[in-house]
Amino acid sequence: MAFLLVSAYLLLTHARGAPVENGALLETLKSQVGLFSNKSEHYSAQVRPPGTSRQIPQTIIIGVRKGGTRALLEMLDIHPNIVVAATEVHFFDWDENYIKGIDWYRNLMPFSYGNQITIEKTPGYFTSPQAPGRIHDMNSSIKLLLILRDPTERVISDYTQVLILL
Repeated sequence: MAFLLVSAYLLLTHARGAPVENGALLETLKSQVGLFSNKSEHYSAQVRPPGTSRQIPQTIIIGVRKGGTRALLEMLDIHPNIVVAATEVHFFDWDENYIKGIDWYRNLMPFSYGNQITIEKTPGYFTSPQAPGRIHDMNSSIKLLLILRDPTERVISDYTQVLILL
């Protein structure tokens, strides 16, 4: 990452013929090179690459807290034919998001090419009574990846995380 930052800095300063002012380097890199993306931001400001569109997910990862859903998502994200939503959307389990409609949901997805699979991960769908019906109504042939973990190990992991946060 440091090499990438230095390379971008040198590229920018060489192209302009003058060094970037102290404190302006980060903003310059963000705006011109696009090296940093805040995963908590939604994709609404993202520039659409030619030949892409936002698709509703063909696959949703669900599971239990501390069950490994994030790890699975990050491993799948390495594959060039998979694009993933940046955040847990909570579209199907939170009424305040669900009433915003399918277009709102689609706009939270990344741009993808026709050959790519869009994946969303929200573990909360597993414990939500309304999520299964809502997901089925959107796409009855959607693939669900359910991640489970040994209950004892999961509780210990959850407990130790809470202790660290205190």
